[in-house]
Amino acid sequence: MDSPDQDFLKDYKPLHVPHKYDAAASVQDNVVYALAQLEYATAPQVAQKLAEFDSQIPLATHQKNAEEILTHLFNKGLIKGDDEPDRQYNLSKILVQNSGKADPLF
Repeated sequence: MDSPDQDFLKDYKPLHVPHKYDAAASVQDNVVYALAQLEYATAPQVAQKLAEFDSQIPLATHQKNAEEILTHLFNKGLIKGDDEPDRQYNLSKILVQNSGKADPLF
């Protein structure tokens, strides 16, 4: 039997960012990959990037997928975004190494 903690972890596990675009991967993985390539982007910009990777799929389909997935991930708190109406999403990656140091414990 799954405990409530396991259910929570299943729903809110850290977001996996693929290392490459893969047409056979899930739509969510490809949307996340495209967003990672752009760093900060709106859903239409992500859709345009997806169209560059896979021109066989109509841009309107990429647009619909990007809007749905990015909104879902944002609402779950797995990605960040600014205010609407043209929300720019980002993965909240740490881009600058911490320059501080830790104090000794004892």
